[in-house]
Amino acid sequence: MNINKEQIDDLNVVVSVGISKDDYESKVSEVLRDYRRKANMPGFRPGKVPEGLVRKMYGKAVLVDEINKLVSKSLQDYIEEQELQVLGEPMPEVSSDDLEWEIGNDFTFGFEMGLAPAIDVKLSKKDRITKYQVAVDQELISRDIENYASRYGQFVDTDAVVDFKERLTGDIVQLGDDGNPLQDGLSAEDSLLVVSLIKDEEHRKPFENARAGDEIVFNLSETFSNDWEIASILKKKISEEVSDISASLFRFTVKSIQKFVNAELNQELFDKVFGGGTVTGIEEFENHIKEEIATDFEESSMSKFGSDAREYLLEKLNPQLPEEFLRKWLLATNKEVSKETFEKEFPMFLKNMKWELIANAIVKQNELKVDEQEIIDMAKATVRRQFTMYGMSNIPDETLTSYAMNSLKDEKSIRGMASQVLEKKIAKTVNEAVDVNIQELSPDDFNKMIYASDNEGTKEAGEGDGDKETRQAK
Repeated sequence: MNINKEQIDDLNVVVSVGISKDDYESKVSEVLRDYRRKANMPGFRPGKVPEGLVRKMYGKAVLVDEINKLVSKSLQDYIEEQELQVLGEPMPEVSSDDLEWEIGNDFTFGFEMGLAPAIDVKLSKKDRITKYQVAVDQELISRDIENYASRYGQFVDTDAVVDFKERLTGDIVQLGDDGNPLQDGLSAEDSLLVVSLIKDEEHRKPFENARAGDEIVFNLSETFSNDWEIASILKKKISEEVSDISASLFRFTVKSIQKFVNAELNQELFDKVFGGGTVTGIEEFENHIKEEIATDFEESSMSKFGSDAREYLLEKLNPQLPEEFLRKWLLATNKEVSKETFEKEFPMFLKNMKWELIANAIVKQNELKVDEQEIIDMAKATVRRQFTMYGMSNIPDETLTSYAMNSLKDEKSIRGMASQVLEKKIAKTVNEAVDVNIQELSPDDFNKMIYASDNEGTKEAGEGDGDKETRQAK
C-alpha cells in the first residue's frame, strides 16, 4: 500500500491511496472460501459449489467491500498520523462506478481534503469590548416585590363588584324570547365568571356594583370574546357541541363575589419566596430581591458579552476556509437542499465554522474543560428558570436535581448542556483577557437591545425565535 499527499495550497490537499493485489487478495480469498463453505445452491452439496462459480457470483461485491474497508481505515490512520485537521469529510476524486473492479488489479484512490487554518487567539488589554451592565434601581426592586405579592396572593370574599377585578360564582341559564329559561337551553350551576375577562368597558356595565342575589341579564357571546371563556362559564369542553348562542341572552344569578388580594409583606411571604428563615425582615427581603435581579441581569449581560466577543473575534481574526471544497462537500451530502436555500445558508455556515475554529482554539490554548458536575449544575439552572416562568420559586434542591437528571437522559441533551457551559467559560476567558468597556443601561434599554440583537441574529440564521434568555423588567 502506498499513500501520498499533494499539497494544493495551505487549505487544500489531495491524498492518494494506492492498493495493490497483495494488499487485498488474501482477505478476498478468505471471504470467498467462507462464502463457498456456507453456500446452499441447487444441484450442489453444501460446501461443494465450484470455486469459480462462487468467485463469478460474489467476487466483485467482496472485492469492492474489502477494498472500501481497507481504504477507509488506511485513510483515517494516515489523517491521524499526519495530524491533518480536516474540515468536512474527504471527497473521492473519482466515482467507484468508474473503476474496473477485477480481482488482481491495482487501484489508486484520490481524496480531496479541506484543511482547517492554524489559529492563534492572542488577546490583550489592547482588545476592547463593551460589556453592558444594568443598574438595579428601587423601581425594579418594587416591581419584583409587587410581582411576588401578586404571585402568592389569593381571592377573598367581598360584598360587591368595585373595580372589575372580582370573580363571581352563580347559576347561569339561557333565556328564551319571553325572558324565561329556555327549554332544553344551556345552563350551569355554581359557574365561575371572571369579570376582568369581559372584553370591553361597555359589556362590563351590567356587572357594575353587582351583589350576591342580583340577577344579571347579558349576551354571553358578545360579552366574552374567546370560546374557551364561554365554554368555561357554561362548564363545557371546547370540543363539545354548543349550539349558536350569538342571539341568546343569559341570566346570571350571583351567589358570591371574591376579589384578589396581594399577599402581605410578612414572614409568611418571605418564607414562601426564599425558604424558611432565610429572610427575617423587609430590608433583607429587598436585598435578596436586589441580588436575585443583579444575578439574572449579570447572566444576560455575560451572554450578550459572549455574542459581542464572538463578532469582535470573527472580524479581528477572520480565518480563511477552503470555501470551494466546503461548497462541493455540502452540495454532495445535501442533495435534497435547493440551490436557492443552499446559497442563502452557505454564508452563515461559513461564519459558524469560523467561530467554531476560533472557539476551539480558545479552549485548547486556555485548557478549558467541562466536568460532569458543571453539566448537572447547568441543567439545574435551566430547570429553575422554567419553574420560575410558571411562578414557582424556592424549589427544593433534590427536586431540581431530579428534573435535571431526567433532562440529561440522552447524549444529545448532555452535549447541549456541555456546549452551554463551555460558551460561558469562553466568554469569561475573553472577559478576563481584554479591556472591558463597562456601559450602564436601564433595564428597559437593556431588554430592548437584547430583543433587537436576537431579532437580527434570527434574520441571519433564518430560524425561528432566538434562544437567548434575558430577565424582562416586570
